[in-house]
Amino acid sequence: MKKHDKLIHTVASKYIIGENVNIEIKGNKNQLQKLSELLDISKQLYEGLADKHTSLETIMSLVEHKKRLSDDFYNLSGIKWKL
Repeated sequence: MKKHDKLIHTVASKYIIGENVNIEIKGNKNQLQKLSELLDISKQLYEGLADKHTSLETIMSLVEHKKRLSDDFYNLSGIKWKL
């Protein structure tokens, strides 16, 4: 994993679990937009998995959406989403 890939994943993991993150990430508008969407869906999935009231259908929908966003992000940035 490249150094900047590792940094993005480290920061993302902190965001997903609800820790405060204060970092500036550079990239083109499309990459940053897709990263933002990917962070949000990853956090939603994390929270859904932690909530015993979240239905399996909801979890599966979040997983599918995250998979599509991960593929889009990879195509834009070359970074394979690990979270």
